[in-house]
Amino acid sequence: MWNRNCYRFPNFLIVAFTLALLCNIYLIILLWSDTPVEVAELSVKSIPAFKPKIHAIKYLNIDFIQSHLVHNQRTLGLWNVKPLKNLVKKIKRELIPKNGNYRSVLNTIAKWPTSSHLIPESAPELGDVIKYMQTAKIIRASVPKVGTQLKVMLTLEGGQKVLFKPQWYNRSFHISGSVYSGADRHNGEIVAFYLSLLLDLRRTPVAVGRRVNLKSEIFDRADPDLSTTFFKSRNETCFYGVCRYCTPEFNVCSENGLLEGALVLWLPNSVKLKSFRSPWQRTYRENKKAAWETDDTFCSKLQNQSKMFNVKENGNSRLLDLVDSSIFDFIISNGDRHHYEVIDGARNSAVLILDNGKSFGRADVDFLDILAPLYQCCKIRQTLYDRLKLLEQGSLSTLIKEITLKDAVYPLLIEPHLDAINRRLGTVLRVVELCTELNHPDQVIVS
Repeated sequence: MWNRNCYRFPNFLIVAFTLALLCNIYLIILLWSDTPVEVAELSVKSIPAFKPKIHAIKYLNIDFIQSHLVHNQRTLGLWNVKPLKNLVKKIKRELIPKNGNYRSVLNTIAKWPTSSHLIPESAPELGDVIKYMQTAKIIRASVPKVGTQLKVMLTLEGGQKVLFKPQWYNRSFHISGSVYSGADRHNGEIVAFYLSLLLDLRRTPVAVGRRVNLKSEIFDRADPDLSTTFFKSRNETCFYGVCRYCTPEFNVCSENGLLEGALVLWLPNSVKLKSFRSPWQRTYRENKKAAWETDDTFCSKLQNQSKMFNVKENGNSRLLDLVDSSIFDFIISNGDRHHYEVIDGARNSAVLILDNGKSFGRADVDFLDILAPLYQCCKIRQTLYDRLKLLEQGSLSTLIKEITLKDAVYPLLIEPHLDAINRRLGTVLRVVELCTELNHPDQVIVS
């Protein structure tokens, strides 16, 4: 005989199912409704605007990247984790002077430059080179035939030439205006050299700090065309040099007889450079933009129009070199890379990273358009990407402070600029992540 309670069980299931269905419908209405709804004393005041998936666009641009950088706080680890500790030890070993004879050191560095680097992967003579540049006697000061801003070519004892870039601003001076505004920052030139060691982009010449006596070490040894630009002002020795933008009103003066500056190692006479206009050159006009600033497909067109920039062409590395440079420039905030240089006559020569003075003008702004080669092409070398990921495990600013402790004009940067370095490293890696969401990682990260 059937029990009467057996007939009630299915009715209970129907009621439970109906209630569950009604609850789900109510929740859906709550989630999708635009009107405020009171729920347990909490008000759902608005629903965030729907953001399309990254695959809904084909090319990255500044607006899209900025929208994905909100609250981009990446966690920094301890700088002394083993791989980073080994890297810093290696670099610091290179930076220690070995007290080698400077003539043998000069003979060695004359052989440094190759088609792929200016400083070799292992450079035990580096510390001796730095010591020589900081202490060697200056025997001649002349006008260099390069650049548009005030510089002095110094010849040191032994015949090595170095380019002297004087200090224009104190460390905390804020450069207003565009990314290329202001005079060169000598400390930026020095930081760029040390950063090149950390990034393993050894295509930047050695640059170190030195304080020189403007009268006895430069004026007294200056060629006539340079010495005529010297004058006295309030018992200080001043000069304005010879260059396109050099004028008596735009001068530098020594403080207590000494003038701080950066010495940049001049390349051997045997190394000839060839200059090219950068595809990502700015117009330097406020009312006129370059093609790359308005065309998200610029990199694709560039690769189709020129074999030099087509990474699919066997052996072509020019585009990847420019991406390297853009990442380097973004970290130091150098937006003045209008031309680039390679070693003339060397097959498939790497792009050198020279003239880094227009860096660290502002700590409060990250000029994303410097990264255009990266986010428009969505290509990066595996080696550089791995190095960036390694540096992210610690604090890049801490590493820079660690390897620059012995520089003659330490500290090179104030804290806001050091913080900006860490922030920009995180931004670079975030852009690579966006590229890998838009394209297959194998197409973005090039081995």
